[in-house]
Amino acid sequence: MSFDWADFLTLADALVRDPNLPGPEEACLRTAISRAYYAAFRVARNFGRDRREFIPTETGRNHWLVMNYFRSSPDRIRRKIGLNLDRLYDNRTSADYDDTLAGRPIALARSSVTVARNVLNALNSL
Repeated sequence: MSFDWADFLTLADALVRDPNLPGPEEACLRTAISRAYYAAFRVARNFGRDRREFIPTETGRNHWLVMNYFRSSPDRIRRKIGLNLDRLYDNRTSADYDDTLAGRPIALARSSVTVARNVLNALNSL
């Protein structure tokens, strides 16, 4: 059975609601940011792949390719998905690599979960 990538968003949401439950708060919030991105990214990647509109490379280039696939669409909803993926990618990169986050981690985590949910909802509407 194939993994449901949207489950990462469920995990991210749970981590934001109670970031002290499984571990240190900032670690949980950074994990939520990262998982929110991967939920949106993988569902978006599979959307294009399953419609034979996008061929994954199975490399790190997929992140840029998927964002570009959506941003370059003539469809307004797809372009917004691409812009939101770009925003989520920036948040995820910061959460995974920066020693200090710009702003409050809880605010960035909440925003990332909301944006990822918007991406999944938009994909479901197409």
